[in-house]
Amino acid sequence: MEIDFSKPFMIFSGDNGTGKTYAASLLFSMLDNVFLKLLTCKELDEVFQPTKMLKSGEDGKINCDKLYDLVKRNLSSEKEIIARLLDLNIPTDKFGIEVLTTNEQFAEDVKQMEVNVGGLIKKRAGSLVYNLRRSLGTSEVDILWKADFGCGLFFDGRWKSHMLTAERGGIYTFSKEIAVGRLRNPDSARSYPYPIGMSLAHAEDLKRLKENQGCLADLCPEIEDEVLHGKLKVGDEGEVLLSVSDNQDLSINQVASAVKTLSPLVFYLRHLSGYCSFLIIDEPELNLHPKNQVLLAKLFVKMVNAGAKLLISTHSDYIIREINNAVMAHSLTNLGDEAAQAKGYDKSLCLDPEQLAPYIFEESKGKVKVRPLEVDNFGFSMPSIDETIDKQNEVTNEFYELLKYAH
Repeated sequence: MEIDFSKPFMIFSGDNGTGKTYAASLLFSMLDNVFLKLLTCKELDEVFQPTKMLKSGEDGKINCDKLYDLVKRNLSSEKEIIARLLDLNIPTDKFGIEVLTTNEQFAEDVKQMEVNVGGLIKKRAGSLVYNLRRSLGTSEVDILWKADFGCGLFFDGRWKSHMLTAERGGIYTFSKEIAVGRLRNPDSARSYPYPIGMSLAHAEDLKRLKENQGCLADLCPEIEDEVLHGKLKVGDEGEVLLSVSDNQDLSINQVASAVKTLSPLVFYLRHLSGYCSFLIIDEPELNLHPKNQVLLAKLFVKMVNAGAKLLISTHSDYIIREINNAVMAHSLTNLGDEAAQAKGYDKSLCLDPEQLAPYIFEESKGKVKVRPLEVDNFGFSMPSIDETIDKQNEVTNEFYELLKYAH
């Protein structure tokens, strides 16, 4: 199958152990320029000819043949590097990438692409479809990706990806201890999967990063007022604090687990979010009461409507149902029905179904298949979650009826 990253709101769901986190981590690593960082300056010069462009002062064309060869060669041959990024302790013959798009298909897609003198692509780059294989024991993941490689070529930093991993609740709590441990004994310091390593790097750079103004900063008060009951800030030493009153700040060690889990998201919105940024969140529902999961889903809809690109991997029925409510609110509003607005669903809380791309990860006979789900004016159905709820409701109703008429 293909995963289409052109949709602004993507959702991964499925049983535990089906590869959702690995898929999201690989996407983040790719979008964060990892693969292009492997290229030499000489190789990039052959593709973009920046030296020639700067001398002439003219915009230039991308050599799509050389770009195709470079990307294909790096994706196909750097299995060890990719495995190390994801912290995969498996033989390389159990993990591989194969490019399926032909040179002609790629060239047709990018032949009109131009580059500014400063190195910024004017138009969206073409895409490559490639196959990711990961086999471990009896479980095998086989996914076809459709990736826009233009995202990694924005040299001026306008495109930036971020990933909030499932370990985010401890990032601000333990980052300094980890940093001190590495300084004291660098030889014994362990490496982390790329997304976790980047989160730790951000946590150690908060003092500088707090000077940035994120384009989605206006959304922070919704989380802080409704869930955190205080304002998150960065202290003079780069530590994260929750200000609960004018004269009382709590350290990250003193706050509830929900605050620890949500603080990286608040910091991202306030200081790191950009108009071309892409945010990936693994299990956004962690440590949250159902009421706050619903609030978070509404925040996601507002982010997408504000121009953000978002991928979440979730097991939460509350989040999925609220996203479906946003889709139905959009459908009703388009029909001229005021019911959605009467329930508080203004334009910012209505989600166009065309913006949504849900996928389910399913395991069968030792193999994982990733299947796109149909989205209509009612939203979408997530089979693995719906089937569990239906079975539970069936048992509950049967027991209730038996007890009700037991006497």
